[in-house]
Amino acid sequence: MERFIEVAKVKDINPGRAKLIHVGYQSIAIFNVGGAFYATDEYCTGDGGSLSEGDMIGTTIMCSADKCTYYLPTGECLDSSAKPITTYAVRIHGDAIRIDRNELKRKLFPVIERLTSNDAFWLADARI
Repeated sequence: MERFIEVAKVKDINPGRAKLIHVGYQSIAIFNVGGAFYATDEYCTGDGGSLSEGDMIGTTIMCSADKCTYYLPTGECLDSSAKPITTYAVRIHGDAIRIDRNELKRKLFPVIERLTSNDAFWLADARI
């Protein structure tokens, strides 16, 4: 099984823009910073606001709600005590943007312990 999975096409995300994608139950934001692509969790650790709808300045993204600013390469929060966001390894293969399947699965396992039977039924249909 391929370690990196395709999540978007390069042409779908213009430089200086972001795109929200869903992989299984996870919401991931993909950012194009002058042709370099970064992938992070979609939601701010400060208040849960959208990052793909935030303001991108160079390699930083500012949350659309509480204005926490994160450094895209590492996920570090630059201006508050909010926890870092999760980042994912990105590879470009031709026109495809791919992210590391193993990193997605590693994030999945701690959540499984809190799932209800309804959540488990839904997750069984998700493809990661």
